[in-house]
Amino acid sequence: MKRRDFICGLSCLLAGFCLGNFVDLKNKKNKINYNKQKERGIELCSIGIAISSHCNLNCKGCDVYAPLAKKEFVTYEQFVKDMNKLKKIAPDREYNTFFIGGEPLLNPELTKIINKTKELFPNAQKSILTNGILIEKMEENFFKAIKESNVSFGITKYPININFENIERILQKYGIEILYDPVKSDKIYDVNTKQALYNNPDNRNGFVWSQNILDLSGNQNWVEKRFTCPHRGIVTYARGNIYYCYIHAYINAFINYFKVNIPITKDDYIKIADVKSIEEIDDFLSKPKPLCRFCKQCHNTCYGDEPIEWNFSERKITEWT
Repeated sequence: MKRRDFICGLSCLLAGFCLGNFVDLKNKKNKINYNKQKERGIELCSIGIAISSHCNLNCKGCDVYAPLAKKEFVTYEQFVKDMNKLKKIAPDREYNTFFIGGEPLLNPELTKIINKTKELFPNAQKSILTNGILIEKMEENFFKAIKESNVSFGITKYPININFENIERILQKYGIEILYDPVKSDKIYDVNTKQALYNNPDNRNGFVWSQNILDLSGNQNWVEKRFTCPHRGIVTYARGNIYYCYIHAYINAFINYFKVNIPITKDDYIKIADVKSIEEIDDFLSKPKPLCRFCKQCHNTCYGDEPIEWNFSERKITEWT
C-alpha cells in the first residue's frame, strides 16, 4: 500500500484518528521536548491491523513489501485472542482501528473481524485502506457489516483500469463513507497485462509516487528518528505483536526475499500475550527502536526531489534502497 499520503497525510485521510498519542510523561502535555526524551512517551490509542501481508496489485517500491511477501493473513482466532487481552488490561480504552495490507479485502475472515472490532470498541473510529479492486466482488453481508460497524473506506485511486464510478455507486448504496486518495500518474495501467494502456486523461490532481528508502548499512540515527520519522506513532498489530510502525511489522518480507542482514531484536516489538498491563505497551512505544537504524525514512516527494512514475514492481532491491 505504497503512497505518499500514507506517510505524510494519513492523519488527513483518517481525520480524527489518533495514531499514537504523544504525551509528556511528566507534564502530560502534547508537545515535543527534544531535551527530555525520558519524560516523553506514547499512549496507545490507535492500531493499524495488518489484515494481510500480500496484495492483488503489484506496486513498485511498495511500503509494506507486498510484492515480496508470502500469502499470510491474521486469523480471526488470533485477532480475538489478542484484542480481548488489550480490552482486559485496559477496559476503558477504545482503539481507533484501520485495517491495512497488503490488500485487506483478500482476508476471508475480514467481515468477522470487523464485527468483533465493533463489539470490543464500539465508539472507536474504523477504516479499511484498500486499492478497491475487490469491492465489486464482495457479498452483501460484508457491506452490511461495514455499515453497521460504521467503517469507512480509504480507497487509493491507483492509475489502473478499474471502474471507480461503479465502486462508488456500490458504497453509496449502503451509505458507506468513502475517502479517496488519488495517485497522480501520466498513464493508465492494465492490472492483467501489467502494461500501460493509454495516457491518463486527468493527471492534474492527487499524490505523486515516492520511494521508501532503506539503509542496509544500519547507520541511521535511530534515537533521533523517534522525533523526526514520519512513520512514528503509526502503531501496527501483526502476528500477535505490536510494532512501533507498519514498516517494522512488514519488513520481514524484504529481509527474507533478498536474504539481507537486518536483525529484528526483542526491543523492536512486544508480544501482546506476554504483557501484564497497558503501561508495558505504552512504555515499549515510548522508547527508540533499534530497527529504525535501517530506515532512511525519506520519501522523495516529501522533500522536493523528482517524483517517480507509478508502475508495477520488478522485485528489484533497488526499489527499496
